[in-house]
Order: sequence, then structure tokens, then C-alpha cells
Amino acid sequence: MSNHRLLQRAKESKEIILLIPILSLAISLTLYPHLNYPYPLHVDEWFHLAEAKQIASNSKIDWFTGGKFNLGMERAWHLSLALIYLIFKPTVKQWIYLPAIMHAISILAIFCFVSRLYGKKEALFSSLLIALLPSNVTMGGPVFLMPVNLSLIFIPIALLFAFELIKIKKVYNYLFLFLTATFLLYAHPPTALVLILILGIYLLILIFSREKTKALYLFVTMTSSVLLSLPNYIYFLHERGSEIKFNFWVYLQGIPLLFGIIPTLFFILGTYFVLRDWEKRDLSLLLTSLILILNILFFTGKGFTYLLPYQRTFIPLFLIMSVIAGKGCAKLLGIHKPIKKAGLAILMVLLAITICSEIERNISEKYYHLIDDEDYESFLWIKENIPKNATVLLDPWKARAFPAIAERKVYAVMPFGPNEEKMERVERARAFLKNECTNTSFLMDNNISVVYTKDGCQNEELIKVRENIYVLKGFGWEDYRLHPFSVNVDHY
Repeated sequence: MSNHRLLQRAKESKEIILLIPILSLAISLTLYPHLNYPYPLHVDEWFHLAEAKQIASNSKIDWFTGGKFNLGMERAWHLSLALIYLIFKPTVKQWIYLPAIMHAISILAIFCFVSRLYGKKEALFSSLLIALLPSNVTMGGPVFLMPVNLSLIFIPIALLFAFELIKIKKVYNYLFLFLTATFLLYAHPPTALVLILILGIYLLILIFSREKTKALYLFVTMTSSVLLSLPNYIYFLHERGSEIKFNFWVYLQGIPLLFGIIPTLFFILGTYFVLRDWEKRDLSLLLTSLILILNILFFTGKGFTYLLPYQRTFIPLFLIMSVIAGKGCAKLLGIHKPIKKAGLAILMVLLAITICSEIERNISEKYYHLIDDEDYESFLWIKENIPKNATVLLDPWKARAFPAIAERKVYAVMPFGPNEEKMERVERARAFLKNECTNTSFLMDNNISVVYTKDGCQNEELIKVRENIYVLKGFGWEDYRLHPFSVNVDHY
């Protein structure tokens, strides 16, 4: 073997070795918030886990609303979670490892994509930025078990095929692109929309460049994928959209502060080189990022958006920005002497500052802690001892977590957004608990059979069957006597 090949393999091995600490960093940052809290950190996570369990248990009733259960537009995501549940039977405390696994896979996906699009140096820097991506309760992020994180995995994979970066037969490239795009259309529409936006812009560039064969393949693939996914959207297409008005605001920093000042500078530098080189693939990514930024600015100014949900714009935007920032970083590494050493030293300092500042921000972020260990054990007890047809009334915030553990229907739950009808139920539930559960007619009128509260109930019609758990008389508990019974929570 020639010396050139040996040096080439040694260089490739070095780059792969450098990827290992990036993966370790990503996994560590994802798991860090769970060191002292072994439960999901976002209301959306509890919802997705409950949906997966309802599918796995073949439930006909929606545990959150009491209405008929349906899969919704994220059915492929929930079916995937249900399949994981059926195969591995993870407990609530074990589900927290799945986001770390997804984060690691996303880094491998972005490394593979960027290394074929630009090179290994660019891929390493882009992978590092993905490892350092921020998470918060408004926009989501890698810490959470949320479908928006599918964008970090499947957009790079889809673009590998769309940009024909894998040397296989053309028909196979577009077949895999079709499968990936269709999955996203059934798993997470906002992510699918970002992918379609990239592909649509790329298609227009191909048409103007007179690359008719590529354009035809891409058009047929996109059209077929969208048409096949229409059954997932027909019900919702009949509903009229409306302006979203928030009664409260979660303060969200500007894009450079969220993505990071230094990474944003690399993105701006990468933008310069994209415009200078004028490559079709790069332009499709850059134009998409600009449209997503405009979508965010439009929402913050007007309070509504026509493109995709404001909160679900950031993660795919930061993905694209990381790719372009990787190009900008690598161009700095390519600076010629005599300033190469000084430039490299400055770059290393900037990377060190970026890593330290992003780590500090990630570990200091605050998340939802909806339940504690006492709640968890009580919910498990209800699952094992309370009939499945029960309707349970409890604090509307804790009700978000309750169905994923107890697998029982709740009377009222905090809605995800402004909803007057649901908020009325929430206020009625709060008033009932505040009055120490004295309104028996309210329980009977709403078919509520179980109350969970830590504040106690002063109602002779409610039997205290366990600490914080009360059952309405007539629900089969009149002769019940509390035993020194405890559920083994390690099995749930």
C-alpha cells in the first residue's frame, strides 16, 4: 500500500475519532437535565407517550378528551413510539434515553451529509453545532422526545438522496427520497414542509439551469409523496385556519442569541461563500434558511403565520444554519500562510468559547417538572387498582402526565394553546379542588369517579382508598379497606 493511501486512511481515522467526543458531548447534554429528575421534561413528551400507549393498548377513547381516539397528523411518529413500546416495554423513566439516542443518530446523519456535500472538516464543525443545539420549552430541542427532532435525522438523510450524494442508481436515490419524505409527511408535517421547501427551491434552480432529467425525477418524487400523504390531511383541510392570539408570552431571544453569536458569525461567513460559489445545492439551503427566518420575523410581528408553526421553525432552521456555518468554518481553516497559524489559533479560541458558552447555557436551562416521585407512585397505583372506565379529576397540569402513566381518562387537562372550552373545564376542576371536593353533584354530573389531590377532600361521599386518592361511593369501593399495598415502581 502506498504512503499516500496510508496517510489518507490515517486522516480519515483521525476525523472519525474526533466525532466520538462530539457524540459523547451530545449524549451528555441530552441526559444532564435528567440527573435529578427521571421523568419527561415537556408537556408534549407526556402527550406523545400517552398517544403511543393508547395505540399499543388499542384504546378507543382519548384519555385526554374523553372523545373518540384518533391518530392525528403525527401518526407515523406515534406509531413508531407504539412499536418501540410493544417491543421493549420501556417505563416512563426509561423513555428519557430515547432523545439521547436520537441526538446521537442526528449527529451521524449530519456528519454523513455534510462530509459528502463539502468535506470532513465542514462535517465535524456542523456536527459539533448540532451537539450544542439549545433546547427550551418554547421551541423544543434535542433534550425532548418530540417529533420536531426528526428534522435533525431525516432532512439530512433525504438530502443525501435528493442531491444524489450517494453513488447508487438514480432510481434508488429517488425511491429512498420518496420513502423518507412520505414518512415525514405522516410523522411531522412542519418538518416535511421544510424538506419540501428545500426540494422545491432546488427543483426551481434545476429547471432554470436546464437540468431537465434531474428536475423531472425530483418533481415526480415530490408529487408522488405529497399525493400519497393527502389522506393524512383531508380532515384538517376542511377546517379554516385562524389567527393565533396568545394571552401570555414566553420571552424568546433573538436567533443569534439562541443559535449562538459565534456560530451565527460562521453562518454569515458561510453565506458569503455560498453566494460566491453559487452552487445549486447550497443555494437551496440558504434560501430556505432565509424563508424560515422571515417566517419567524413575520410571526413575532403579526402574531400568526401562513407557512409553519413559529415554535417548530427553529430546530430545522438551526440545522440548515449549522450546515452553512460548517462551510464558513472550513474556509477559515483553508487560509494560506503567513496568517494561517494566527487564523487557526483564533479559530480554536472561538470554538472553545462556543463550546463553553453553549454547554453552560444548556445545563442552566429550566424545564417543566410536572410530577414528583409521590405522584408517579400514586399514578401507578391507580393504573393497577382503578377500573379502566374511570374518569379521574386532578390538577390540570399533572393531568398532562397522568394518562401516560395511569392509562386512565382525565376530566380536564391544560390545553397546549388558547382554548376557551378547555380552559373552562380547567377552571371548574380547579374550583372543585380549591373547595376541598365538596361538590358531589359536580362529580356525578361529569361522571367523575376518582379524585387525586394532595390538599385533601372533605366529602363523605368520597372514600379515601390511598394517600391523596379518593373514590366516589357507588363506584364499587364501599366495602374497600386500604391494605399496606405498594406497587413495585421499578416495573413501570
